[in-house]
Amino acid sequence: LSFASFLFGAVVGSFLNVVILRLPTEGESIVFPPSRCPVCKTAIKWYDNIPIISFLFLQAKCRSCKTRISFQYPLVELCMALLSLALYTNSGLSFEFFFYFLFLGALLAIIFIDIAHQIIPDKISLPGIVIGFAGSFINSEVTWQQSGLGILLGGGVLYAIAEGYYLITK
Repeated sequence: LSFASFLFGAVVGSFLNVVILRLPTEGESIVFPPSRCPVCKTAIKWYDNIPIISFLFLQAKCRSCKTRISFQYPLVELCMALLSLALYTNSGLSFEFFFYFLFLGALLAIIFIDIAHQIIPDKISLPGIVIGFAGSFINSEVTWQQSGLGILLGGGVLYAIAEGYYLITK
């Protein structure tokens, strides 16, 4: 099961690369079209879309146009795979595993989108707040009061900064 959790994380990491690439682009879907080279737009065959392994096998190049593939792709896949393995080692197959897996996947996508675009997409962060709060009623490690306080303080501080900035700069 440890290997399965690592593999599961790598596969989800591969999907996160699609999210990281397409979500910030207006009008792009994270579902359609299927995975494709960002340069030549050629659809990627299933055997060229195996997390981490295909990157190494193709020597970091697109099979069609030979354009270099960014090291971000295997990095995200490996990070998510290692995070998944660490969660499984810590929690086993439990509610906490899936709850924190979702949380870490969202954070990983946010990190790479923020690096590239200097934004934190509301499409990830706002549902994350709701899911996190709802999950606190089931999670044995965080109470709903702690979660609610985190939402109020975290959101309140950011709101106060935005309002202060607006008052100063108009």
